[in-house]
Amino acid sequence: MLKNLFQLKGIGPLLRQRWPWRLLHLAGLAVLLLMAAYGWHHHAVPGVKVKDPLMYTNLATSLFWVVWIMGVVFFALIGGRLWCTVCPLGWFTGLFTRIGLKRPLPRWLDNHVTVTLTLVALQLGVYFFAIHRYPDYTARLLGLMLLLAIGCGLLFRRRAFCSLFCPAGAVFGLYARLAPLSLRVRDDDVCAGCSGKECVSGAPFWSRFSLGSAIFFWKKERPDCPVGLAHDELGQNPTCSLCLHCAQNCPYDNLDWGTRPWLSELFGARLKRSETFFFLVLLGMLTANFSKVYVDLRERILWLPDQTAQLLGWGGGGYSLLAALWVTLGLPLLIMLPGLLLQQLLRLKREVMSDPTLAPAPPDSVDCGESLGARLGRLALPCVPMILAAHLVLAVVKLNAKLGYLPFAFRDPTGVKSYLAMNIMKTVPSPGVLIPLDILKWLVLGLLILGYVVSLRAASRLAAGVAAAERTPLLFASWLTVTLPALLYGATVIRWLFIR
Repeated sequence: MLKNLFQLKGIGPLLRQRWPWRLLHLAGLAVLLLMAAYGWHHHAVPGVKVKDPLMYTNLATSLFWVVWIMGVVFFALIGGRLWCTVCPLGWFTGLFTRIGLKRPLPRWLDNHVTVTLTLVALQLGVYFFAIHRYPDYTARLLGLMLLLAIGCGLLFRRRAFCSLFCPAGAVFGLYARLAPLSLRVRDDDVCAGCSGKECVSGAPFWSRFSLGSAIFFWKKERPDCPVGLAHDELGQNPTCSLCLHCAQNCPYDNLDWGTRPWLSELFGARLKRSETFFFLVLLGMLTANFSKVYVDLRERILWLPDQTAQLLGWGGGGYSLLAALWVTLGLPLLIMLPGLLLQQLLRLKREVMSDPTLAPAPPDSVDCGESLGARLGRLALPCVPMILAAHLVLAVVKLNAKLGYLPFAFRDPTGVKSYLAMNIMKTVPSPGVLIPLDILKWLVLGLLILGYVVSLRAASRLAAGVAAAERTPLLFASWLTVTLPALLYGATVIRWLFIR
């Protein structure tokens, strides 16, 4: 087990320094700007009837929608929110925070609601404008992200952009509960005896410089914790953004960044309400994306918005709106509904009475039970491994099919010459798959089975931690909630890859 990355020879001291991370941030920002530049004026190829010819050959669409959107899920599997450590947008926001108003984020915004609505807005953009297919739309999305990062930095303290407008960070927060890599305090007693709390407080300090008889003082501010954690909360992967400010600020070298058992934070009580809201939207989007290759299942999933649009006489735009709202809100609630109903049914109490005309004695107290949001949060938490497995399958399939286009995007960032060479002049063959389908099908099926088994195990562990009266209802409801999406995903994979 890797106990502490900070103690590795050669690498450890670099991880504690700020300049290597700044170089990575600058490199990431440069790549982002290049993507925006090469995608900005490219929508289609003149004279070509295909609507989206540059979807995979242009640098912006290939690098953003294929490599980044799909590739970062592997970061989450191993390192939790490791991507947040090198993300250029969070660092870019922090630069403007230094000169901004530094207002605290309002409490009503300090949750997952805004970032969930951002995810819904992205889904609407996909349905209405197919932003993932066109380089110029992708470039404008990247430009909007930069503007939002600047605006959040100028208004609020800490990294408000990450909390408000970055769905990727919220996804990593969910998956970080499973990841084996964690930042944590080495010795709690050292933290208890520290009065300054330099690790998370962001307290200013003075640097003294002397040259002969001349003495200079320079006041600097330590970067504080962007999510406002206390020292005893540093081991909580879902919240910690792995900015490493605490490790760089700690005067006692009391932080470890190393491995821990898998699934360490999956056995908590439940997801928070706003986090449950985000989970539901993510569940719906992954399920809808999974069904793209199973036409019959996709038609059944979208039957309700299709029939509603026809009933209302709405055209393509109206149907897209209904479909997006159904996929992100209605469909996931429908998937969770059987588990909720089963839990309530199993909580039904039965009394045996000798005379039904006699009224039973009133109870000493009325148990109203948990709210709907709390029950959804309990049922959602054990589903996280299953959802991660589905996300990994989508990533593996997409990267396997489209990663071969990336070298062409690097050689011809606009993608125009590459498309013409592959599809018009036929001088260059189109890239094939990296893994043969006969191997790929067993790989993705194995991932789904592993995710399902881990989710069942998580459901059992979570049910064991509640009161005895609630244990059986929660256990069977959780098993049912995990099984329904597993059946949908499994049927899709079998129909798509095994029955051909």
